[in-house]
Amino acid sequence: MPFISRHILEQIVERMQAGDTLIDAEPLIGGASAEVVLLNIQHVGGGTQKYLLRAHGDINRSRNADVARDEFKLLKILFAAGLPVAQPHYLDVSGELYPIPYLVLDYIEGATDFSPQNLADFIQQSAALLAQIHQVKPGQSLDFLADRIPHILWWIGYQPEHPNHELGEGQLREALRTLFPLKYMNAATLLHGDFWVGNFIWRGGKLVGVIDWEDAEVGDPLSDLSIARLDMLWAFGQDAMHDFTQAYQALMPDLDYSNLPQWDLFAALRPGGQVEEWAAPWAGYGRPDVTVTTMFEAHQWFVKQAFAHLNP
Repeated sequence: MPFISRHILEQIVERMQAGDTLIDAEPLIGGASAEVVLLNIQHVGGGTQKYLLRAHGDINRSRNADVARDEFKLLKILFAAGLPVAQPHYLDVSGELYPIPYLVLDYIEGATDFSPQNLADFIQQSAALLAQIHQVKPGQSLDFLADRIPHILWWIGYQPEHPNHELGEGQLREALRTLFPLKYMNAATLLHGDFWVGNFIWRGGKLVGVIDWEDAEVGDPLSDLSIARLDMLWAFGQDAMHDFTQAYQALMPDLDYSNLPQWDLFAALRPGGQVEEWAAPWAGYGRPDVTVTTMFEAHQWFVKQAFAHLNP
């Protein structure tokens, strides 16, 4: 996806608020999910402010042609409800200035933290935020979000040309086919869809934001919990995964957790052939200890414990 030219960015800023001017723009790493540009804007009435422009990548747009519109609507709802998300300000799906739909939202001051000094507090705050997200019940206001079940059906039915045998893709798909349909043991809630440490924004030791909502769906909250469990395992190990799970369960005691092993198996299927790609940035995060090898080993343990709890 080409970087948006300064000339186009200046026109976008003018459309957002007549008289505002672009001071500078900096492309940020958005991965495969989106092109992200940090905008520093001078307001016509005085003062400067930072914003993020997000233009979703091909993968997300092929899965959901309205992904920009949906993320914009969702962020408006969540910001109004008091969740720590960026306030959205502008949406353009017209293609007049840029051929790819984009949204502009507040820039949350802070940074990701891949090596927390106080891991116990990091885990507690992360679990509390996931619980807060799962307390959002899908009503009419969220009827534009997809249900998770069709997503699961797609993953189970998908037949990659080169299945990842180290991940045991075939075994996982076969197990999930025998378990399907995965029943919602809990009332459907909002799901973030990609709740991992790279999407947490920290400032002064506080978790002040969660970003990248393009994978949001509605469904059993355990499906989100399992995704977070695997990512906690990769980042910080087995004890951290267990501590995170227990912290979440203490905050959400009324949920039925009996289907957690099934959702763990679904979470284990998600990486597919992307483990090498997902492992590559960790050295740049200051964590060269997280490698393809450690991620595969952790994944194997995660699958083993899921099957063990599935068939005690």
